[in-house]
Amino acid sequence: MSAPSRLLVLLSAALSILAILPSPVQGVDPRLRMRGACDSVCRGFRQLKTVFFATECGEPNREPRVVGGQPTRQWEYPWLASLHYRGKLYCGASLVNEYYLITAAHCIKRVTMSRVEIVLGSYNKSDTSEESRAVRKVGSWWAHKSFSRRSYNNDIGVIKMDRPVIFSRNIRPVCLPSEDDYVGANGTVAGWGRQSEDGQASQVLRQVNVPIISNAECKTKNYKPDEITENMMCAGYDQGKIDACQGDSGGPLLYRNPKKGKIEIIGIVSWGQGCARAGYPGVYTRLSKYWNFINSHIYKEGCFCPAE
Repeated sequence: MSAPSRLLVLLSAALSILAILPSPVQGVDPRLRMRGACDSVCRGFRQLKTVFFATECGEPNREPRVVGGQPTRQWEYPWLASLHYRGKLYCGASLVNEYYLITAAHCIKRVTMSRVEIVLGSYNKSDTSEESRAVRKVGSWWAHKSFSRRSYNNDIGVIKMDRPVIFSRNIRPVCLPSEDDYVGANGTVAGWGRQSEDGQASQVLRQVNVPIISNAECKTKNYKPDEITENMMCAGYDQGKIDACQGDSGGPLLYRNPKKGKIEIIGIVSWGQGCARAGYPGVYTRLSKYWNFINSHIYKEGCFCPAE
């Protein structure tokens, strides 16, 4: 065999070996990952399309803390979860895959993890007999290391449940954000928080639509300009009346992407001055600023089922 021929044979063998080696995962968008263990999870997830007319992330169920809001349809937002401390609901969270949820850092920082329960698939927080209700303990959680309780900058946390949930009609993940700028769009806040600043918490999941404003405009309101950072976003009406409130913290600011027809979580209920006060829009963690933080904790485990 001539030298060039031997070289071709060696190159061919090397390429064959490389072809069967696992591909590096660094830098791969987790929203597109569906290999190995995820195949069966995503296959079952896609089968929901036939049974429940829903598929992939961000599909609400549409059937015939929120101030001034209306009750949602039952299980309309199947990714909504509530966090309970010693049996009392104190924060919200959003399911992003079968293991992980996203919430606010102030909901988990300096909180005794062993005393917290996660409730999914629930509409009426007091009805423990709900058929779809699933309760999990916390396996681990991580508040952003740069979170400041003084400024509420970097108010984001990731929770890993002690065991995964099974996707169903009433328990499904929300989509992560695909954009960064939502100014002028309407967002939806959903939660079980107080219905007024000094009022009672809601027994059922409620929702409200709020207009998203630019950070530049938000800084002209009654907040101090340096209180609103690039890691935050604002939404609400000048006259107030409609807003998130205590108990909604950690829950999602949602946006229906008109191009994809999916609902994305674009913000996390973080802070504000009172509830629904005029001149004080709600302030939310801007989720698109935290891809690296999210990926660092949830990339290696759990499935992100892509759209087909």
